[in-house]
Amino acid sequence: MNASRVILVGFLFSLFGAICLVGNLIFVPMITLRLHKISYFKNLSRDLVFCAWRFFIFCTETLGYLRYEFKDCRELGKSGQIIIANHPSLLDVIFVLSHIRHINCIVKQELSKNIFLYPAIKASGYICNTENEELLQKGLEVLRNGESLLVFPEGTRTKDSIKFHKAPFYLAIHGAKSLKPLFIAMAPKSLQKGVKWYKTPKIKIHYQLTTKEEIPMDSYQKELPNSLRVRNLHKEINTLYHKENL
Repeated sequence: MNASRVILVGFLFSLFGAICLVGNLIFVPMITLRLHKISYFKNLSRDLVFCAWRFFIFCTETLGYLRYEFKDCRELGKSGQIIIANHPSLLDVIFVLSHIRHINCIVKQELSKNIFLYPAIKASGYICNTENEELLQKGLEVLRNGESLLVFPEGTRTKDSIKFHKAPFYLAIHGAKSLKPLFIAMAPKSLQKGVKWYKTPKIKIHYQLTTKEEIPMDSYQKELPNSLRVRNLHKEINTLYHKENL
């Protein structure tokens, strides 16, 4: 284990926490005054998240922990677009939220108990994954209101192989204008589920985020009933990601 790399990762985790705490000085009063119910302040919260995580990613790159590249990602964040992404590491959502302004996303339910992150989640109107009808209703609502929505269909970080749940594809068929697959590749592997934070690679991590062609939902197998469209889309996207061998 490389001691200097462990120290660097420890510093970056501390920086992450400090950024969260500074942000909470804004988010907590906003929630207390119920300003987050107003679209202007909700978007302001998302702008703050956008800037904070962009700064954090800048620091990780500048300090030599990682390097990254977005390839063919210009069409991300369209109105009513659902973005499907695999989830190899802890930083995936931070990359996307620091790249697309005002995007909504579905986050783990466990984060509702996280004192560092939950104020930002609530102030920004992000959706907690409750794994019930409420999740579907909220997801459909934001898509029909013209927001773009980021979803990790695995539900949590990849442990062994990619396995997508069906709920995001139900949202795509019933509420989205389009679906955009986002592929996140990293080498070497790090910050995965079940792996301690200090078990970091000795070399710089390389992230690459790329997209495939957008799928319009209004024309996707429209001759079939929605239940079959959901099932076929789920199968098609699963196959697509397995072919990429991520």
